Order: sequence, then C-alpha cells, then structure tokens
Amino acid sequence: MFFDLQGDGDMSPIVGLLYSAVKENSQRLQLITNGMSQEEVDYKGPNNTLNSAAQLINHLTYVDVNWVYRIKGQSLPSSIEEKYGPALDKNGELPMVKASL
Repeated sequence: MFFDLQGDGDMSPIVGLLYSAVKENSQRLQLITNGMSQEEVDYKGPNNTLNSAAQLINHLTYVDVNWVYRIKGQSLPSSIEEKYGPALDKNGELPMVKASL
C-alpha cells in the first residue's frame, strides 16, 4: 500500500491532505488488525483495567468520521453519533463498545 496523502482531484490541497490522512490511517489500521481474534480485540490488560483494542478502534473511527464531516463543512449526523459515539463517556474514559446488531 502506498501512502501519498493525496486527496481527490476536486479537493483543495489542504482538504485533500487532511482527507487522505484520515482515509490512509483507516486503511493502515485495517491492515494491522486484520486477523485478530475476538479475544485479542476484547482484551483489557492483565487486570482488566486498560482500554481494549475494540475501544481504541471505535474511538479512532469516531474521531476520523468527525474529521471527515468537519472537512466537508457538515455536522455529524445523529445516526453516526448514536452508532459510534460518544468520544468519551461520562467519566472521561473511552466508552465500552456496543454490540453490532
């Protein structure tokens, strides 16, 4: 995979750079996590007190989606907020990952 941080032809250079950084980070994360077992994804450390890979991936996805909408000059749709958000829970920590339906 070649990462060149180039956006689509109709994007300004700055928007293209930001957009492609989000896109390429997502692709890189997919390559890194491909093949992880459910146990690995859910592991929260030896004392079960750390963030799991699932929490970290969900948080990165949420932040990246926010950036995409911000770059587009649009508000994040409530459906996406409900599915992936919030960025932090009421205690200021990464929220637990919700089960997919």
